[in-house]
Amino acid sequence: MSDTANIDNAVTEVNDGVVQEIHSIEDTDTASDFELKHTPNVELEELASGQLIKVSIGLKGIAHPQTEEHLTEWIRVFDGGELVGEALFGPNDEPVASFEVKRSDSQIAVQALCNLHGIWEARL
Repeated sequence: MSDTANIDNAVTEVNDGVVQEIHSIEDTDTASDFELKHTPNVELEELASGQLIKVSIGLKGIAHPQTEEHLTEWIRVFDGGELVGEALFGPNDEPVASFEVKRSDSQIAVQALCNLHGIWEARL
């Protein structure tokens, strides 16, 4: 498994070299419920040692299912393309995670993998 990401070209490498497109939404006001339930919801909190990044899956109160058949498998946080946090989930786990990171001046990308609908990303 590879943890590399290229946020400039919007592709990531996962599962033994299989390259997948990363999905994101431009405008939450015009997004479909399908897009909203897959996109990471990110909250930032300033800490003396850096930032706390809180992530849940789904925007505007539209939750993603966590069943055997359809689930968020992981959430990953990248700072400038470097993996700085990961949380793994199984069926019935709530896809929510917090990461304490020392921020650089680079862009933060938060990605979530849905086993049926691929990788969804939010950028900060």
